[in-house]
Amino acid sequence: MIGLKKISFFKKFDDAHIDIINSNSTLAEYQPGDIVYYEQDEPKYLFLLLDGRVNVYKTNSKGKQLHIHAVEAVDFLGEVAVFYNMPYPITAECATKCKILKIDYKKAGINFCKELFFCKELVNSLYKRIIALMQVIDSSFLTTKERVARFILSNIEDFNGATYTDISKRLNMTPETLSRVINDFKRKNYIDIDDRRNITIIDKDKLIEMSE
Repeated sequence: MIGLKKISFFKKFDDAHIDIINSNSTLAEYQPGDIVYYEQDEPKYLFLLLDGRVNVYKTNSKGKQLHIHAVEAVDFLGEVAVFYNMPYPITAECATKCKILKIDYKKAGINFCKELFFCKELVNSLYKRIIALMQVIDSSFLTTKERVARFILSNIEDFNGATYTDISKRLNMTPETLSRVINDFKRKNYIDIDDRRNITIIDKDKLIEMSE
């Protein structure tokens, strides 16, 4: 049995709801690169990311991926698909080791909709998805250097904890392009990079100027 009451999201659920969820859910562990679900899969579970980070993206007919956003714990995955009973519109891939609670929506998750606080959580989740889509649209008008500069300024902790492959996916560019931009920024003394590829900002004003 999973100690759901220890998870902040479930603290408002009564014991009856907790018992239903525990009886109809599974705690799954994933490795980096594991797929939680593919685009166009039929929805069955309401996924709750308890630990780790998951990248969600769309793939076109030529196999090119468009990164939408990164989901950080604690948050939902695939909630729109299960609520509207439609195929998953995106693919969800683990960027780190992840712990995910897989809740059988028809047997347990549907009870959430009767709770006002859950509806508020859902609206908040959907709002974050809209913001993420707006950011994707906005970044499509930026050069590669502008995108990298913005990412360093706003997500330097993520940058220092990930590979170039992971970051390049999130920026919708190749690892080679990302590496060239990073080396250019270092050469111009905007940033410094240690042997582990951890970045330190040297000239924040230049990065801000580059990102605008």
